[in-house]
Amino acid sequence: MITPHSRRGRAATHKPIAMRSVLSVAIASSIWLVGCGDDNDFDNDVDIVSSATAEFVNSFSASQVDSSFGLGSTATPAAKCGVTIEKVSYDTKGAADEDTNATAALMLPTGDAPECQGARPLLLYAHGTTTDKSYDFAQVGNIQNPAVSEANLIAANFAAQGYIVVAPNYAGYDDSKLDYHPYLVAQQQSTDMVDALDSARDIMARQKRANAVNYRDIVDSGKLFIAGYSQGGYVTMATARLLQSQEKPVTAIAPSSGPYALAAFGDEIFRGNVNIGASRFAPLLGSGLQEKYGNIYDKKSDIFLDKYANAQLPNELPFGELVDTEKLPNNALFQKNPSDPRLAGLEQGKLFSILGGYDENDYLIKTDFRAAYVADTDKHPDGLWAENGDGLPAAMPKNNLRKALKDNDLRGYVPTMPTLLCGGNQDPTVYFDTNTGSMVTLLQAAAKKSAKNLNVTVLDVDIDNADERPEQQTLSLIGQAAMNTWDAEAVRVRVQTRFSQSVEKVKADAEAQGSIPLLAFYTNYHGGLVSPACTQATREFFDQDFSASQVVPR
Repeated sequence: MITPHSRRGRAATHKPIAMRSVLSVAIASSIWLVGCGDDNDFDNDVDIVSSATAEFVNSFSASQVDSSFGLGSTATPAAKCGVTIEKVSYDTKGAADEDTNATAALMLPTGDAPECQGARPLLLYAHGTTTDKSYDFAQVGNIQNPAVSEANLIAANFAAQGYIVVAPNYAGYDDSKLDYHPYLVAQQQSTDMVDALDSARDIMARQKRANAVNYRDIVDSGKLFIAGYSQGGYVTMATARLLQSQEKPVTAIAPSSGPYALAAFGDEIFRGNVNIGASRFAPLLGSGLQEKYGNIYDKKSDIFLDKYANAQLPNELPFGELVDTEKLPNNALFQKNPSDPRLAGLEQGKLFSILGGYDENDYLIKTDFRAAYVADTDKHPDGLWAENGDGLPAAMPKNNLRKALKDNDLRGYVPTMPTLLCGGNQDPTVYFDTNTGSMVTLLQAAAKKSAKNLNVTVLDVDIDNADERPEQQTLSLIGQAAMNTWDAEAVRVRVQTRFSQSVEKVKADAEAQGSIPLLAFYTNYHGGLVSPACTQATREFFDQDFSASQVVPR
């Protein structure tokens, strides 16, 4: 149902024969792309009996990063360092607290430049949604792996700039033995991230003691940054919340385009405003929440149309093949003309929702399941949608899916480390005002009570529709954010200017190819346009001079 990136889909056709066929192709090609804590250290060294292992995957010189990663259309700077990639295997837990395993990419800067040696900051990166079981962030440069575009972007923007990068693949992907993914299950996903971080740090310490060549010239400085896009934005915020509750130091975080207001977002979709990518997200979310709570359904056919009930995500097959073999609908979530009276009067949402979110026969979620959900939203409205509401999830929802979404909703969390929230206000995949906007409103209210422990910068990369949003600022500084050492206004101008140029190019290319520019804009927006823009902003945010007193060298 709810957030983003699956990279591969149906093969593109050269001439669209209908609006829905264009939508189908464009969705499949675009959705993939995609602070100061206290002074307590991470309980000194990580468990010395850790079973985590690492294996060498590949290495790239700085010139290879610049010439072969295909990032010329982004704001990625020239590489300062080469990058060595290792794959970490580590133990973690599933949604039901069962033992399992997962893998992560460990990216190490190399080279003689001062930025590539000695004490280096560490970036813990959370990737976006994918339906591909084989998604492996360690496959930097490997065009045969569905993770390559996002992995290349992060390797070039951070590891090649001197960051140590730890990027988990998440339980359920790559070599993980878990047969599902705990999608947007906050407790599991944040624990998985911390398990990967602890394992990577343990490996670095062990390899350093062994004088291993790839680890010889660098050391973890103790500066910890956390960032992620889309699903990864949500995971970033959940991970920061976990570490903050454990009083473990985090230098700064940058969640981008995440579904933070999960319960309100779910209500909006079920009430008719279907997002692009819906039929990818719903199976992932349903199975993950079922494993966590055990009461979302008795069997999958309770929630999904019978012919789609056995669909398994993530899958070894790319999403387009699952559509072609009628294992899943391309994007239709609901029945187009439902007869259930509980759904009477609901609208079909915005343009992108009407084009692909509904079908009379080939839709994913059963009408009676949807109607029961919607009836609960009428009786127990979310505080974001209720008249004079408090902006928080419904106090006492009765529907089990709504209860689960509320339990994993991040509204109410107040980060105490410097934070950048980034996104684009026209996002058709993860709605900006519903998610980032609701978090901002709550954080602004918290700052009015006490701004001392708040340092939040909010950037909307999209100014192309500024005339339609005269009351909305595209750069907001909450709490102590105005005291940060970077030039936030200059970064805003650079990021928004490049974003607008990218939008113009997408529309022009679509028109030249005989496609519909507005449709190309929507289907590239979340993964192809906002993702690199927020990566640029994140890099510049993290590169500012955070106080050395906030971190403890490891």
